[in-house]
Amino acid sequence: MDRRSFLRNLGIVAGAGTVSMAIGNIPIRAFSKSFLNIQAVNGKVIVLLQLSGGNDGLNTIIPFEDSLYYNARPSLGISKEQAVHLSNLTGMHPSLQPLKTFFDDGNLAVVQNVGYDDPDRSHFRSTDIWLSASDSDIIINDGWVGRYLANVLPDHNPINPEHPMAIQIGSTQSALLECTCQGTMGISFESPNQFYQLIQGSTADNDPPPDTIAGNQLKYIKEIAAQSIRYAEIIKEKADSVQNLATYPDTRLGRQLAIVAELIAGGLETPVYLTSIGGFDTHAGQSGPHANLLSEVAEAVAAFQQDLDLLRVADRVVLMTFSEFGRRVRQNSSGGTDHGTAAPLFLIGKNVVGGIYGKNPDLADLDNSGDIKFQYDFRQLYATLLTDQLGMPADRLPDVLQRSFESLPLISTSNFGPGGPLAFQIEQNYPNPFNPATTINYSVRVPQSIKLEVFTAAGDRVTTLVNEHQETGNYSVKFDGGKYPSGVYFASIRSGAVKQTIKMMLIK
Repeated sequence: MDRRSFLRNLGIVAGAGTVSMAIGNIPIRAFSKSFLNIQAVNGKVIVLLQLSGGNDGLNTIIPFEDSLYYNARPSLGISKEQAVHLSNLTGMHPSLQPLKTFFDDGNLAVVQNVGYDDPDRSHFRSTDIWLSASDSDIIINDGWVGRYLANVLPDHNPINPEHPMAIQIGSTQSALLECTCQGTMGISFESPNQFYQLIQGSTADNDPPPDTIAGNQLKYIKEIAAQSIRYAEIIKEKADSVQNLATYPDTRLGRQLAIVAELIAGGLETPVYLTSIGGFDTHAGQSGPHANLLSEVAEAVAAFQQDLDLLRVADRVVLMTFSEFGRRVRQNSSGGTDHGTAAPLFLIGKNVVGGIYGKNPDLADLDNSGDIKFQYDFRQLYATLLTDQLGMPADRLPDVLQRSFESLPLISTSNFGPGGPLAFQIEQNYPNPFNPATTINYSVRVPQSIKLEVFTAAGDRVTTLVNEHQETGNYSVKFDGGKYPSGVYFASIRSGAVKQTIKMMLIK
């Protein structure tokens, strides 16, 4: 009998790996992989922000020059004058004004039309698809983060066993952190103090288990109990070691992100955090509630970014929003919107290559249900976070996402680890802006395979300039944009899982 079956037969497993029983007031979690004798991570962190209910993407990122948008939304449409302008065609909802500074500074990326093939419009099923990273016609019972933490992380970037592998701020455990092979790969709590109070005064039972059939399983439970005590103590210690330096809104999301900032700055080596905000299922009377929700998101995220900067850890963190689907193009008779398909999402952080990725939705070319067609598969964003932020080798993507997905040039990666020498370095192209040609200089510090490519702002590959093994030295490559239209382009240099990206502007 395996451990999960043993715990389930004892009646102490509720749901997919979440444990409801406590031994000596100690919450038990099935995060056995954390017992590995492994060392510290590279210090990079991803923070996932789930917008539960299906966020209305068309009123989040607004195609204010498209008459079809206003025809479909005679009362819900956000006017050009109200929108926060990001380009001459595209704006943000006015409630997102607090994020404009980050966009202007190049630290906020807007990725348009994110979805998947054959979309499901059920909250529950589509959420499962996003959390598991499955195709829409395949059921997978664990989460993509859980698979990464259990199967891949210990091989390439192991973490401190005294620190939890993932943290969810909330009272319930998300399927995102589940792995069928190991159980729950993280812990969840409302606050560090609350978690600590659960185990205060408890001590680990170190007595050897009896020599019976269930002895090994009992030993496992004792190990989990002891690990829970250590986790609660280290979390409280790290949270108490620093104080937030930014002022957060007094909202549930504001409090969640304030806790995450304290734990990161306090030295907790956890690489993945999950936060969430609900209420986005706006079937009726959408205008006011949706504006308030976006305002809560913008104010909390802006405070979080400011706090990370003041606490001097901003260069380690990338935050990404996601929602199970967008909304229908046409507003309904109740002044709301119904379940839709593709929608935009945000990445924000010091190392994010900001800008708008992808075109505004083509409202004249919808799917058979009258919904927006997706341009980017959501798993391309996961691949980008895993390889470019967390440093996972690209050849391990099938172990997490079931198959390989092309990453997007959203995150600039400068080295293999904290304080280590740069293996290569790309310089800003010159001239920039340019017409029709520009020069890209880069240096290679150690012999390695180098791939230098140019992408459009939509993520489409324009050309491959270099793809070969190169010796140590300085290199110069010319990119001729004579046959390409004006716009933003990205030059991306990669070696293995490490990548650096620069933004270039072609103006004719």
